[in-house]
Amino acid sequence: MSDFVLALFSAALINILALEPERPDRHRLHALGACSASLMVVALPLGYLLQHKLLAPFGLQAMRLFLLLPLLAALAWCLPPLVQRLRPDWPIPGLHIVLLGNAAALGLLLELGRDGSSAWQALRWGLIGGAGFWLALLLLAGVLERSRHTDIPAALRGLPITLIGAGIMAMAFSGLSGMFGP
Repeated sequence: MSDFVLALFSAALINILALEPERPDRHRLHALGACSASLMVVALPLGYLLQHKLLAPFGLQAMRLFLLLPLLAALAWCLPPLVQRLRPDWPIPGLHIVLLGNAAALGLLLELGRDGSSAWQALRWGLIGGAGFWLALLLLAGVLERSRHTDIPAALRGLPITLIGAGIMAMAFSGLSGMFGP
């Protein structure tokens, strides 16, 4: 589970830097968070069913990446317009490109294939992972915003202070990972 926390923060950091490296807009962050959360909620149960009902009976577990990547790509292209219908004030254009590179959903799908989990656990991981990813995006945006308003030495401005803040947040959240496991 600690690997998932580190993958979650690294994916959130990459997505927020790819979204808008200067100053991310709150509405755009919420749009990316909603699209990513819905991607995880939909992709994890579907990916679980594909892995355990289609690949496992034929012994083709090694081919799961070739099946999961097109599933994630199709969902990344279909989900932003659905979120746009629910929230027309959120700026959606260009988010499908960022969703294509979302490593958190792929990491969770591959993790589900390794252990003996159920479809309900896949749905639960999708809900928790999506909410956690959305929270990580908002927290990293807060780190970016605070780093622009403080007096920071010139060598640490920009990406270095963002990486330091993300590393500290990842260590704090990975410390919590043992609380919820068996």
